[in-house]
Amino acid sequence: MVIADLPPDEDRRLARLAQLAVMDTEPEPLFDHLAALAAQICGTPVALLGLLDEKRQWFKAAVGFGRSETPRGQTFCAHTLLCDGLFEVRDARLDDRFVDHPDVRADPPLRFYAGVPIRLDDGSHPGTLCVVDFQPRELSEAQREALTRLAGMAAEALMMRERALAWVDPVAAEQPFRVLAETAPLGVFRADAAGQCIYTNLAWQQICGLTPKAALGEGWVATLAPEDAASVLAHWRRCVAGCQPFEMRYRVRRPGGGALRQVWMRARPLLAPDGGLAGYVGIAEDVTDRLSVERELRESKALLDRTGRVAGVGGWSLDLQTRELVWSDQTCRIHDLEPGHRPTVEEAVGYYKPEARAAIEAAVRRGISHGEPWSLELPLVTATGREIWVLSQGQVDWQDGVPVRLVGAFQDVTEHHRAAAELEHSRQRLRALYESTPALMHSVDAAGRVLSVSDRWLERLGYRREQVIGRMLDDFLTLESSQQVREVYRPAMWRDGHVDDCPVQLICADGRLRDVLVSAVAEFDALGRPVRAQALVDDITEDLKRRAELEREQRMRRQTERHVQELDQLLRERSEMLDVLAHEVRQPLNNASAALQSATASLAGRGERQAQERLTRAQAVLGQVLAGVDNTLAAASLLAGGGSIARLDTDIDTLIAVTIADLPREQRDRVAVHRHTATRTALMDMSLLRLALRNLLSNALKYAPGLSPVTLHVMDFDEPAALQFEVADAGPGIPRELLPRLFTRGARGGGHESAHGLGLYIVKRVMDLHGGSAELLRTGALGTVMRLTLPQD
Repeated sequence: MVIADLPPDEDRRLARLAQLAVMDTEPEPLFDHLAALAAQICGTPVALLGLLDEKRQWFKAAVGFGRSETPRGQTFCAHTLLCDGLFEVRDARLDDRFVDHPDVRADPPLRFYAGVPIRLDDGSHPGTLCVVDFQPRELSEAQREALTRLAGMAAEALMMRERALAWVDPVAAEQPFRVLAETAPLGVFRADAAGQCIYTNLAWQQICGLTPKAALGEGWVATLAPEDAASVLAHWRRCVAGCQPFEMRYRVRRPGGGALRQVWMRARPLLAPDGGLAGYVGIAEDVTDRLSVERELRESKALLDRTGRVAGVGGWSLDLQTRELVWSDQTCRIHDLEPGHRPTVEEAVGYYKPEARAAIEAAVRRGISHGEPWSLELPLVTATGREIWVLSQGQVDWQDGVPVRLVGAFQDVTEHHRAAAELEHSRQRLRALYESTPALMHSVDAAGRVLSVSDRWLERLGYRREQVIGRMLDDFLTLESSQQVREVYRPAMWRDGHVDDCPVQLICADGRLRDVLVSAVAEFDALGRPVRAQALVDDITEDLKRRAELEREQRMRRQTERHVQELDQLLRERSEMLDVLAHEVRQPLNNASAALQSATASLAGRGERQAQERLTRAQAVLGQVLAGVDNTLAAASLLAGGGSIARLDTDIDTLIAVTIADLPREQRDRVAVHRHTATRTALMDMSLLRLALRNLLSNALKYAPGLSPVTLHVMDFDEPAALQFEVADAGPGIPRELLPRLFTRGARGGGHESAHGLGLYIVKRVMDLHGGSAELLRTGALGTVMRLTLPQD
């Protein structure tokens, strides 16, 4: 709290105060009336006429205040003494000089103060006339002027009292009162001890509509409204009888008719030197217009409050000088606060979310600096922690080119914001769907002008959006398609509301044509007039190309089928020729082999060893020839067979027996069979597998040294189900350079003319036809192991 400095003329001021001889005197009606007039005119609950000495402020007259004095250091009036005119504090809580004042921190707090120094004829200020309120406010210019004039009257009254102490002249004492009464803006009257009016001023007479003479005595009673007359007169007489102050509001009707007027009258008793009642001095005010304005204001406020509650719109205002912020009841409700709450600016801004505060503060600054109104949707957290969205609107009120006030509206738009956000989200989803659809989309107005196109439409046809929007759709159609659209499709769409799968040709940016099917839906306004059409475009260019390709492929397939049939016929004929060849070649060779075998047996009993050896060699050569013929015929048969074989359930032991029987007699005993499975049968083409197994055994016997054995291992497996044959010999191994092409046709190595020519190739082809495999497990100086795997699934 800031303590006011002493006035420069403090000594002269105190001396004149002492000369007045007024400190600690009894109440006097004139000063009481002045204080009452000040409170009434300014509309405040408190009015004080105070005199300040060295240590205290003593109240000669007080309205609405229970203390007779206060310490000088704690009074607002000490600051008023330093002024030449009115000193006004609109909100003490926002004024650094008084924010810590005990009365400001009290309950209720002193919020408003306005005081005028009492200026005597020598220029000194013995005290002040002030008004006080418990809520922030501001006096009007008329109230400021009236308070200043009342302070002047108080000065005159003090000086009149000072002169009266020196010389009492009834006539002279009455004259200042009459001068004061005639200049007062309110009705002033004086009554005798019986309550009869003995003086009324002009304002009183105008309020009652009476002449000066008719206003004397109880003439005013005749103007009372019949409904109020008895109660008003009874109350007045009780106060006169009890020497009590009178205060009452009542209605009067002026002579000559007219509407009833509302009058507020206050009167204070005048005491004689002996303490008895000498009379009354009072004031009357026509408050009809004020009450009407207040009633209209209340009704307007109630209407605005109801409207605001229904519409969900609140109001607010901010005094830029006092920083007083006022919220309507609806604004308080939006913030989850009790109606009537008066927040500070900092509190109001604090309800916005941190990320929104900069926006509202910037809008307020622009409004004050440049007069820009604002309308912002911002996130806010209410006093109860609810998160909402609000529409904050505001603008600046100007006075003489200076911003004096911010006013605006406040609305909870949470649902609207959510709906807008959902709508925008839906639009984005629709736009994404519109743009990501594999079809092409566009819309046109009733004249056929392009309104919108999808990105895929632009991408497919090679245009930029600005090249398309606003142009006629016909510009992108071939002449034939444009005519078809104008004459057939478009009239049908506006007639039926839609068209489906209309074939047209669109022109790409590079001049190429695209065949499309267009389906469209028409939109109409409330009067049924066409507005726009939304079209879905299905590009069938590639489909048409594929159809053409398919037709070509079908023609080629039919040709191929005819060629296949012809080839099959040739293969059948070749197969028949192979069968004939097999019979014509194999049969003589078999007969020759049998004859050689018989001759060898005959010679063995005669002791012709040399001839027998020659026959044996001839028989071996013939065996190789037969094996070569078998492999050649088998290879030709496999190449001509088309990859189909007959897999039958075959006895494994039978397969092994007939395979060994195919070998030369002298080599059969060298084959050692090791059976590692109890499986008796397996699925196979026996003739082909017999040939493959015989080729492996023949190769192994050929390269095994001397009479060393060749081992055949037979095994099976469950997962996956398979039968395996392994043929192992003790030969020198397969040459390294032959390994990469071991199972190919014509593969030879090691200086042997027939080694690995067709034999292993046939083995590999047989196993491929069975879905199995033929592989070399190992080879080297210690021998070779080959494996056949025959699946059984």
